[in-house]
Amino acid sequence: MKNLSIDGLRTLVTVVDVGGFAKAGELLGLSQPAVSLQIKRLEDMLGCKLFKKQGQRQVLNQYGELLLPLAKQMLQQNDAIIQQFTSESVTGRVRLGI
Repeated sequence: MKNLSIDGLRTLVTVVDVGGFAKAGELLGLSQPAVSLQIKRLEDMLGCKLFKKQGQRQVLNQYGELLLPLAKQMLQQNDAIIQQFTSESVTGRVRLGI
């Protein structure tokens, strides 16, 4: 079974949110070619293209539109798990044996 890359999904959502690969790269701390590579890897994993060219811009195609809400859900769950286990509010009992 294949596993989707959280980084790839985050890149996809960011590209759509900011409206471009270069802007997404700036926000994510990646070069534009690195953003393109992450999107390509995601497309290869899924076996379909996610963007289509519209004039000079890349916009989501039908598959990208299907993936976007699912990607956002996965990222929300991922971020909630990370926050839950890395927040200072994690409490519990620890036993040490000497």
